[in-house]
Amino acid sequence: MAMALLRSEFNRLKDWAPRDHSQDKPKAEDHVKEMYSLGKIGGKFYFNPVVTFFSFGGVWAIVIWAMAAQGSAARKTWDAQVWVTDIWAWLYMITQNVWIVVLFYLLFKHYNLKLGKDDDKPEFSDGAYFAMLFSCGVATGLWYFSAEAMWHYEGYGTPRWMDEKMFNMNTRAEHAVMVTFFHWGLHGWIPYTVVGALIAILSYRRGFPMSMRFTMYPLIGEMVYGILGDMIEILSILCTIFGVCTSLGLGAMQINKGMVRLDRGTYLGKDYIGCTGSEGPGDACEGNTGMSEDKGVQICIIIGITLLATASVVMGLKKGIQVLSFVAFGLSVFILISILFMDHTWYILNVLTSSFGYYLWYLPKISFHTDAWEELGAASLGQGGAPDGRGGAAGWMNGWTIFYWGWWISWGPFVGTFLARISKGRKLGHFIIATLILPSIWSFVFLGIMGAAQIRMSNQAISAGLDGTTIATRYGSYADKTAIGWTQSLEDDDGNPYTKWVPVPDSVTRLYWLGTEDVLFEHLSAYGGQGWATFMTVITLICIVLYFITSSDSASFVVDIMAANGVEEPPLLQKIFWAFTEGAAACALLASASEDNPKAALNAVKAIPIILGLPFTFLLFWMCQGLVIVCKEEAGELFIGRRHFETFLLNFEPVTFVSFPFPFLGLGVVAEKVGWCNKIVGIVLYGLAWLVMVVFLCLGAADEAFAYMGAAMYFMLALAAAGLRVATRLKLGISGDMVSDFMACAFALPWAIGQMYAEPFDKQVELPKAVAEITM
Repeated sequence: MAMALLRSEFNRLKDWAPRDHSQDKPKAEDHVKEMYSLGKIGGKFYFNPVVTFFSFGGVWAIVIWAMAAQGSAARKTWDAQVWVTDIWAWLYMITQNVWIVVLFYLLFKHYNLKLGKDDDKPEFSDGAYFAMLFSCGVATGLWYFSAEAMWHYEGYGTPRWMDEKMFNMNTRAEHAVMVTFFHWGLHGWIPYTVVGALIAILSYRRGFPMSMRFTMYPLIGEMVYGILGDMIEILSILCTIFGVCTSLGLGAMQINKGMVRLDRGTYLGKDYIGCTGSEGPGDACEGNTGMSEDKGVQICIIIGITLLATASVVMGLKKGIQVLSFVAFGLSVFILISILFMDHTWYILNVLTSSFGYYLWYLPKISFHTDAWEELGAASLGQGGAPDGRGGAAGWMNGWTIFYWGWWISWGPFVGTFLARISKGRKLGHFIIATLILPSIWSFVFLGIMGAAQIRMSNQAISAGLDGTTIATRYGSYADKTAIGWTQSLEDDDGNPYTKWVPVPDSVTRLYWLGTEDVLFEHLSAYGGQGWATFMTVITLICIVLYFITSSDSASFVVDIMAANGVEEPPLLQKIFWAFTEGAAACALLASASEDNPKAALNAVKAIPIILGLPFTFLLFWMCQGLVIVCKEEAGELFIGRRHFETFLLNFEPVTFVSFPFPFLGLGVVAEKVGWCNKIVGIVLYGLAWLVMVVFLCLGAADEAFAYMGAAMYFMLALAAAGLRVATRLKLGISGDMVSDFMACAFALPWAIGQMYAEPFDKQVELPKAVAEITM
């Protein structure tokens, strides 16, 4: 069997080109048969053994490593994350902007393209559709990072707008809200939209299975059925599980905090239940049950969420995930509108309007901003940092913007696949608006209201003298009312000036100095009395729990689809298996945590989705290219069966192996075939370039500068080889583009040479009539 599988992989190398399967494989089941599998579709079990075993093994290998070497694992994954964000920040920023241009182009160019057959109708109402996509996409994150604008305003990580000579506190506040909009706006939702649109078109219009591997079909064709497709699925599953696993762990801590506050009757920094009277300022009381923030409670929370998520998955989309999403979204809207009305309503509406306009005006600049000079560090490091010492600190960009982009990208497979599953029958234009523009606007409203309210509260605390360094200068309820407050300058009825001392109210809190899990609850407590604060804590906890359930169940649902070769309704036992795997991994990480650093193991895997987001950035770039190709094919602008290279790029041609040490030999021969020059001349010219590169690299042993010149020479050679690949395509009528030609030659030069060399230049290929008509 192994030999048969190996032969099929080798056969695909010569028969890999994308093609129209509408006749030979009209249904998803016809494609599924081409992939590795165990079991029977519709039976008790059906899964891809390669994808399932490697994904499951990879998850637990990393989890066990994180548990066994918590501190070391956390440092190593953090170092890897820093390397990704330091080295590749420019790539993240450029690609996000390229993708958004492509999506807006498709929005207007192919607005009416149906995600399904022309007579298909949407499966879900618009309200249910939006509630599900939002609950799956970011809902848990919005609650956890609800204080982001306030953190930016207070200067967490020392961002560039903390420079008082450039920003006063009002402009700093507006900039803080705008940056938050940027992190949760259009650029964040791009990966979900790209993946979802491509999968939906391929699945519902072309009949392909709902699987991540087929997002690469427009580019690598039949190779998706083999090991390359399996690798894409494995990477997607690892990103999904570790992303959800981390969210479950962090969410359990937030829920645990809320439950402890309820148990102890915490209100404005003070506990009121189970107190003995001997507690000092800030000391905790016993509460009703003695509940504390510990891993035992958090594990129980995760178990509860996992069981509820499993039940939701078992019930299916319409009875489980849809209902929970409706309730959770409705509850979040109620809480948000309540905050809008309870706070300074007109002020918040002004902030939303001003910050949205600032976001639109500033978007072209911030979407390309990389903190290039800040990343050089302080001037004293001698790396060229700014001598005036002003501006932001190194690391802010990596800890915020690039972290977000990596996180959004790593969640693309999971959320994108889920969006595709619920989008059958909708138009591409509707899909882009619903998954890119509308959720961005809702995120602006949510984070804008929360941010505006918290910044106003922070200004109150700062101006009153609450610096947050002690419990008495953190909470107005503990403050010295004779020293903390405001001296107001007033006039009496006769116009005579006088001053009045106003002590700080108990409701004023310096939110910045609270723990992440506390900020939300203390913010809500500021609007009413103790009983009301308890009520708000309860409904907020319910909302957060429901959102975590919807994220977990939709993730389990999608992972099971990917592990089952894209079958839309995998067996029930497998749904339960993957739901339990996510919960068990999160529980194991929390259970292994030490008391002095309870987040160590979680932090070790928290960076995994960001690290895996780097290879997915390249995949997303190709998916974006594939989405444009598919839209053009569906519009009749491209013929699906157009000519491609006969041999796949990653091949085992003899010339490929020769080209590792002697690339100039194959390049010279191909130069003659395309009519550039005699092959001897070509070999000599390409050989000289190769020789210069090798000499520079060898001299690099004596002086590192020569090694960099050698690398530059290599890319010059790759550029020349790319020109040869362009000439090959033009001569033989092969589909492609110059960017792809350069990428192939720069990062897979020996294989690209082997691919060109193997092309039958003497073979006359008659283009189909449809192709001839399109290309005329």
